Amino acid sequence: MNLIELDFERAKARHLLFKTRLRSILYGASLDEETVISPTKCLMGKWIYSHALVVYDYIPEIRELERVHVKIHQYAGELISLYKIGREQEAKDGLQTIEVMASELLRLLAVIEKKVVSAEPNYQQKGDIEELRINYSELRDLNSMLQDLDRRIKEHMEATSVVRKKAVENEEKFRSVVKQAPVGIAILRGPDMIVEMANITYLQIVDRAEEGFVGNSLYSSLPEIKAAVDPILSSVFNTGIPYHGNEFEVTLRRFGRQEQCFFNFVYQPLQEANGDITGVVVVATEVTAQVNAKQTIQQSEVQFRNLVTQSQFAKAIFKGEDMVISVANEALLKIWRRKIEEVEGRKLLDIFPELKNQRFPEILKDVFTTGEIYRENEALAFIDGPGGTRAHYLDFQYAPMFEADGSISGIMVSVNDVTDKVQFRKEISDAVERLSLATEGTRLATWDLNLITSDIIYSPRLAQIYGYEEHVMLTHDQLRKRMHPDDLRSIIEPAFAKAMETGTYFYEARLVHPDESIHWVRTQGKVYYNHEQKPVRMLGTLMDITEQKQSDLALRTSEGKFRTLADSMPQLVWTGDANGNLNYFNQSVRTFSGLSPEQIEQDGCLSLVHPADAELSRRRWNVALKTGTDFLVEHRFRKSDGAYRWHLSHAIPQKDTDGVITMWVGTSTDIHDSKLFIDGLESKVAQRTQELTLINDELVRTNMELAQFAYVASHDLQEPLRKIQTFASRILETEVNLSERGRDYFGRMQASSTRMQQLITDLLAFSRANAVEKHFEKADLNVVLGSVKEQLNDTIQMKNAVIVSDNLPVMNIIVYQFEQLFTNLIANSLKFVKSGTTPVITITSGTISGREIPELENGDNRPFWFISFSDNGIGFEEQFKDRIFQVFQRLHTRNAYDGTGIGLAICKKIVENHHGIITAAGRPNEGATFTCYFPVADRQS
Repeated sequence: MNLIELDFERAKARHLLFKTRLRSILYGASLDEETVISPTKCLMGKWIYSHALVVYDYIPEIRELERVHVKIHQYAGELISLYKIGREQEAKDGLQTIEVMASELLRLLAVIEKKVVSAEPNYQQKGDIEELRINYSELRDLNSMLQDLDRRIKEHMEATSVVRKKAVENEEKFRSVVKQAPVGIAILRGPDMIVEMANITYLQIVDRAEEGFVGNSLYSSLPEIKAAVDPILSSVFNTGIPYHGNEFEVTLRRFGRQEQCFFNFVYQPLQEANGDITGVVVVATEVTAQVNAKQTIQQSEVQFRNLVTQSQFAKAIFKGEDMVISVANEALLKIWRRKIEEVEGRKLLDIFPELKNQRFPEILKDVFTTGEIYRENEALAFIDGPGGTRAHYLDFQYAPMFEADGSISGIMVSVNDVTDKVQFRKEISDAVERLSLATEGTRLATWDLNLITSDIIYSPRLAQIYGYEEHVMLTHDQLRKRMHPDDLRSIIEPAFAKAMETGTYFYEARLVHPDESIHWVRTQGKVYYNHEQKPVRMLGTLMDITEQKQSDLALRTSEGKFRTLADSMPQLVWTGDANGNLNYFNQSVRTFSGLSPEQIEQDGCLSLVHPADAELSRRRWNVALKTGTDFLVEHRFRKSDGAYRWHLSHAIPQKDTDGVITMWVGTSTDIHDSKLFIDGLESKVAQRTQELTLINDELVRTNMELAQFAYVASHDLQEPLRKIQTFASRILETEVNLSERGRDYFGRMQASSTRMQQLITDLLAFSRANAVEKHFEKADLNVVLGSVKEQLNDTIQMKNAVIVSDNLPVMNIIVYQFEQLFTNLIANSLKFVKSGTTPVITITSGTISGREIPELENGDNRPFWFISFSDNGIGFEEQFKDRIFQVFQRLHTRNAYDGTGIGLAICKKIVENHHGIITAAGRPNEGATFTCYFPVADRQS
């Protein structure tokens, strides 16, 4: 075999592996469905997509092969879906379609292989050994799955054989039952109504032998009925709709003569598993005698009414669709709590409107409509009467009453009131259930001891309590031997003797398990006597109370520790029950008050409280008891020497797992000295507050004076400077004979006045930044920046500067101060421009956690806005990053860069007014960055 043949054989093997995997899944194997559903993830798919489509792409059929492969996997996915929803047989039947598709795929593989061999007879591949190894691995997987599939198919066939055998048996049983049924049953097949089966009753009705009847057309055996029944049978066969006939008249030739017969029958379509109708099932009952007897029945109606009225069971006759009460006997009138004249001739629902909301009118309607008898036992009915509404449990029957023509004229009602029986049974059931719940819920064991024979009967729980498996059977003597010897003599035997006298048995004692562990039990019992008043029997219960005993011991131990601890504490410690009644006071209470425990319990703790504090203490205690919250109050307690001392009393409710208060634990701590100290301190604080108020008023007046001074500085101080500048300018312009020295003096004077004017302006700005009144409002910083850029437009154009800005946030700010902040920072960057460089100012913004700001202390994790101004100017040394924010601090001479040294100090003050911080960073000749941080959630007022 050359490598081409080997390659295609491997493809066939992989496809066989796919089919085997699919079949295994449909027969119940737990395999990976993905390689069966996905055309790309199975081994055959990998061969096609990663190998065949690449190597054999020149063969036209290769694309058709891919299409068939995909189609097979799609259909396989549909079969798996059918299998998952329970349509297993339908899924398995689909394997035949898979085989048809697979045949096409194998045909295409053969065509492609033949063309490849023809095109490349000497074609060789590398990796022969690896190919053989892969083929061997795949064949091994295939062999494993084939073995598993073979096992599953055998199991399936065995199960199918069992099911078929059972079906045959069931069919034989069914046919046997049908043969012996008291009604006539026949099965007709095909449109010609060939009799496939007719039971004995049916053959008797038509007076025919099975040999000549079964296997022939119904009409060939009974031609006289064709005209009457053929249209009905054909309709049922063709439409699949059953037909019910009542007192259907048909002519039959039987018993040597022709008779007019009447039948009640059902024609039921016989539907196969695939939904096809192949025949009709006939179920017939001859009612000829009944129909003929109707005349007799009508004649005997009087006797029948008498029978109804005299019956010991409750009976009535309802006439017509409106259920008019025609007859009702005394037994039923007693249930209704009515007299005959109240009900006779009236509609049922007019007398008993409460039945409209119950189901009985519908049942009566169904019986009247269908003619079928309805029976029910212990039905619950609610009936109104003179004594109110009563509930009744009734066994009843509604039987239709047929007239001679077959119509239903009324309903015969038969009722048996079983209310007492049902209630008695319910009481017994409830009692048994309560006893069961009581014993199971409390983990009780029950026992029954015969005092004459010492035989004992007990519940399984008792053996468990004694340390045995519940099925172990123990005698009374064995049970007694498991009791602790000391308790047997001192507790159990005296309790038994007392029970013989009093009739009541009770004890709590220890028993020893087979593993020698000790457990506590509680026994309660009652003695029963015979007619001679001699004890003959004892019934009782047994409960394991080991955990309770351990809890009691732990509680006593814990309570002892608590009392020891409480008595050693200097605070006054006390406890109360759930209702607030105080029941324990530690030694400190007795020492402080000088009272005995009896005196404290008699008079109560409130007797120690100062009369002026008693009402407050009582009110808060009542609130704590009502709401379940802590009790907390400061009040004065009377000491043993009669003096009162301040105490802080605090009580906490103790709650169980359900949150219910079980007790209160409280302490009273002496705060007398600290109370006096705090009172004195509060007095001093009040005095100091008054002094600060006066100082604050003085500060307001001072600020007003500073504001007036600022106005004077702005107007009066700058006026002489403006005149100096004006006159110096005019002299320089008009006096042409001035010497160079004179011009230099006037120029210096003019420059000095300009610097003085700028200094006054900056000082006023710094003063405004310190103003007490700060009006905050929401403002868009993009608008503020636009206003500042417009003010500095001439300088920006002169410097040929570029300002790049992010989309700035909306913040709660003092608008004019932010305009000053932006102006100073941008002007600062425009001032310190590096020679020969186009100034670029970049403004960025965003949010940052306070933890990421090194200048913040105490790990502030609030969110902050940051607004950063960066330039490419001359920069500065890192050591001057704090100094530049100080007033009048300059890093350069006035000849190099003008300015007053106040601008950045103003910026810092404005940022602080907004509860923020400003930082600076720079490197010489690389530029500087000023960053302002403001709290995001801060709400300045």
